[in-house]
Amino acid sequence: MNTATLALLIPIFAIVGGYTVAIMKIRERGNSVSNKLQAENQLLRIELDKLRERVEVLEQLVTDESFQLKREFKRV
Repeated sequence: MNTATLALLIPIFAIVGGYTVAIMKIRERGNSVSNKLQAENQLLRIELDKLRERVEVLEQLVTDESFQLKREFKRV
């Protein structure tokens, strides 16, 4: 390998290596953000499940006949 070829290959390898490192950093940041979003998504799903259970209980209370009778008595 002569010096001219070597002088040409060194900058090419440096540029390609720089792009490779930049791409790896971008992917790492993307994975970090993705993991945070997944954790937040899981917490929101848990909260949503709890809220659904509460709504079901409230629906049962409101549709309960004794509750309806109490409301009617209070109105009169």
